[in-house]
Amino acid sequence: MSVPLAYYRSVLLFTTGLLKVILWDSLFAPASWAQSMETEQVLQTPNYPLELVLIGESDHKGAADTHEIRVQGVQLPLLYQAATPPQPTAEILLDRPSTQAADLLPETQDVEQTDGQIDTVASVQFADLSQAITIEEQFAQVQTAPADLQNDSFSFGFNTHLFDPTALRGSLRTRPARTPIKVTGLAAAVSLNQGLGNGNALNLVVEGGEHIVAFDLGFTSATDDPRRGFGVNLSSQQSWFPAFRGGDNDLDLPNGNTPWIDRLTGGVEVLLPLGSQIDSAIGVSYQRVTVRDELFTSKVFASDEDGNSLTIDDDGVDDYITLNFAALLDRRDDRTFPTNGFIARAGVDQGFKISGDELAYTRLSGSFIQYLPVNFIGFAPGPRTLILQLQAGTILGDVPPYEAFNIGGDHSVRGFDEGGVGTGSSFIQAAAEYRFPITSFAVFSRNIRLRGSLFVDYGTDLGTADEVIGRPAEVRDKPGDGFGFGIGLNAESPFGMGRLEFAISDDGDNQVIVTIGDRF
Repeated sequence: MSVPLAYYRSVLLFTTGLLKVILWDSLFAPASWAQSMETEQVLQTPNYPLELVLIGESDHKGAADTHEIRVQGVQLPLLYQAATPPQPTAEILLDRPSTQAADLLPETQDVEQTDGQIDTVASVQFADLSQAITIEEQFAQVQTAPADLQNDSFSFGFNTHLFDPTALRGSLRTRPARTPIKVTGLAAAVSLNQGLGNGNALNLVVEGGEHIVAFDLGFTSATDDPRRGFGVNLSSQQSWFPAFRGGDNDLDLPNGNTPWIDRLTGGVEVLLPLGSQIDSAIGVSYQRVTVRDELFTSKVFASDEDGNSLTIDDDGVDDYITLNFAALLDRRDDRTFPTNGFIARAGVDQGFKISGDELAYTRLSGSFIQYLPVNFIGFAPGPRTLILQLQAGTILGDVPPYEAFNIGGDHSVRGFDEGGVGTGSSFIQAAAEYRFPITSFAVFSRNIRLRGSLFVDYGTDLGTADEVIGRPAEVRDKPGDGFGFGIGLNAESPFGMGRLEFAISDDGDNQVIVTIGDRF
């Protein structure tokens, strides 16, 4: 059996991306990653995204015996060390990257732990910080997390760093249930973040690729309460859309072109806590949806070549107001590469059509992911993790095709294209994945940790394909349910998790996945 050219291109892209990460880090942040440790003592500086980390095996009565500098989780050599290191008043503090409103506030000396494994709240105090460390200015430019947006700092990166949870709409924002809403092809996203002082920040995320052009421009502001704030955004998405792709019956527009979804969205949200552990956001958004035949064209379409509806109004332009609520409970041990704990999301959206034909819908959705440490197979020292995920959702009322749940794709049921399983008014989706260490090696003083994975995914529209306006899944002869399984390789990097996966669907199709970002 011949191997398609796309397979070689995917492998080449993954290898090139991995080398880019290695070379970037070796040139601009040379250091080694920390190995396992029994005690971490941390000081966060008020003006730089840096921590003084005292690492070593301590008897919990004295300071640790090794001193390093860490920049947002990446350790750097200690450039200056006082003759007598200052003694902290508490010994254990694990600092994790975050996307909450509190990250936009200036750093304080009292930091509450966010790690589910540690119940201690640690306070680190130094009599004179200037005598503890001296930092070269170049290290202050290594900024990849929302916490760096304090004061007037600027950062550029490959992560979105938008509020989580969020009630705002946009193709680049986290949703309570992660079902595909775009078909991108080969694509990449970059993020620009400008701190404005006093907990305010301006964020711009741009995504471009073979089948997508999108952006999200937002302003965020945190209050004195670490878990409160507000945000506004303006976003645009022009892309192929999963509901109008896939299946055994290929349907295009009357002129023979592929349908492109065009969403223009703007909204405002308020972030507020629900109790001591649940974070939430409530907001209102305006959305205009059209279907076009290519990028940057004024021509719109209301139906496909067989007359099936793509929009609600006959003029091809649908306008909505939506009220959105999202809640998050995050008890993972690490937000970037978790190995223990769980994360739960829930959301409610109420949409009202404000032009043309009247229409209203209510969407309920949620997800739960459990990370379980296990002692299964592995080829090197390191954590072995079983990940279990369950997602579900339903829409009450009228269901536009661009608001329905799409099933299939590299963040859904692997082995299928985006939306290749089905498009329905309800869905259930489940996944199980086992991750295990393979090896680690140093390249240009950077320790690269490689892990393998075995996975299986399943999704179903629960027989609701006929409840979606235009019946996009039925007319394209999508199966409505399916499962995929496969193997993968992932590499940890400061830009996120690099994934190379090979998946097979239950109908015999296969898929090579090359991407930056976790499946979960």
